[in-house]
Amino acid sequence: MIATLLAEITDTRRAGAYAVLWLLVVTVLNVQTGGAWRSTLLFAIPVVVVAWASWRRAFVLAAIAVIAAWYGGAMPDPGSTSPLWVVGLLAFLKLSIDALVINAWGRRHRRRTMQRRESEDLPRHGGR
Repeated sequence: MIATLLAEITDTRRAGAYAVLWLLVVTVLNVQTGGAWRSTLLFAIPVVVVAWASWRRAFVLAAIAVIAAWYGGAMPDPGSTSPLWVVGLLAFLKLSIDALVINAWGRRHRRRTMQRRESEDLPRHGGR
């Protein structure tokens, strides 16, 4: 069920538009609230949507998500002693791992769907 929903949302032409719109909304919310929307999950959702079909685009979007988080004030955390580049690199690493996992899951789902379609298209023998 979730895989089917993701397949519909992550159409190659629509996924990028959804993802960029999501990041824009989260960035505007962060700017307006002073970085109150800090959850990595909020920035992972658009990366996952794009990663379902293309891991390369997902890596690019992960980098854009890190920049959006920085611009919106969502990173670094208040009181953090780590340099910004370390925090950004770790956030990019988290988002990249999400992208790889979801892309592998999507690839497996697409392969299973194609096998199912091929088996339905094969002519049936044996007197049926």
